[in-house]
Order: sequence, then C-alpha cells, then structure tokens
Amino acid sequence: MLQIITARTSELSNLGPVRHEDAVFVLPFIDGELAHRLADVLVRRALHSGLLVLVEDDERLGFMKVANFVCSRSSSRYFGYLAQDAFPSDGWLRAALATMDSTGGSLLAFNDGRFHGTLAVFGMARRTWLEGLYHKFLFFPGYQSHFGDTELSAIAIHQDSLVYNPGCVMLEVDYEKHRKGNNPDDEALYRTREAGRFGGLI
Repeated sequence: MLQIITARTSELSNLGPVRHEDAVFVLPFIDGELAHRLADVLVRRALHSGLLVLVEDDERLGFMKVANFVCSRSSSRYFGYLAQDAFPSDGWLRAALATMDSTGGSLLAFNDGRFHGTLAVFGMARRTWLEGLYHKFLFFPGYQSHFGDTELSAIAIHQDSLVYNPGCVMLEVDYEKHRKGNNPDDEALYRTREAGRFGGLI
C-alpha cells in the first residue's frame, strides 16, 4: 500500500530521513482539502507500495524548492513529483514502476492528457540519473514554480531516456489553467540555460 507522510514547509527542518525501497513521491500543495481528497484516491489506486510525502506550502516556498528539499532528504530507487491538480488511473504506481523497470529509462512522463509524453508535467525519475544532474536535487535549484520539469524532460529527451506509457495516467485537472501564465523569471532562466545546453548536461 502507498503510505503517506504529511509535513508543512514551516516545519520541514524537522522532517527526518524519508526512505522506501521502490518509490518516494512528493506532492506540494496549498489547497488542503483538494490535496487530501487526491491523496485518498492516490492510495486506493496505486496498487503497489510506495511513499507519498504531502507538503503544505504554508510559507509559499514554491513547488520546486519543496520538491528539491524532499528529494534531498529521501532515498529510493525512484523519485516522483505530483501536484494537487493531478488525478490518477487505477494502478498508476504499479504501471509506472513496471514501465521504468522494463525499459531502463531515466524519466517517466505520466500521461497527463495534454503533452502525450513530450513533457513530464508529472513524472518519476531514476534516482541514480538525477544524481548525475543536480546531485541531491530533483530540479535545477534556480527555478521557483515553472520550467524545472521542462528542463528535466529536455535533458531526458536529448539522452533518449524519456519514457512514456499511455497507460500510466496522471491527468492534470485545472479548469483555470488557460488563465494562468508562466513565471517570467523562470522562463527567462530556462531560455538562458537552454542556450547554454543546461550547463553542459546535453
């Protein structure tokens, strides 16, 4: 069964080591009701053991910083990231693990219903691969809320190690998505890093 740990960003310094043999996922959130309803569905539909760290961002540190912190304090074969606007299919975790184990890929892009495997909006990465990119972090630490997943996906695509299985479904359900823009500072950083081949990673 998928187990859950809860935390707040104001108390992250108290978060002890987070360990699971197979997979640890982080889910930063600001809407508590939505996140906890999602967590119930994630547990019911995982169909495999794992560990989900729910982090209320009460200090508004931003998605990337929260994800990086939990990644740096955890150990597992795979590390994944979700958001409060996700919605999973039955067997989402079982399918993700089976896909990564069978392909040997570095980054799994869940089927979010929009990008069809070209961008890991929600993803699960092989930790040994991540260690070769940003050491103990999941995303390049300069990003605040956007483009960390874009950079990660671009590197995996260049290395021919981005994996997509349409049956690994994690839909993005945000009815106001079209009204929201990207963080301009994050976008500018991405363009700069892309021009520099992401610090020589590609």
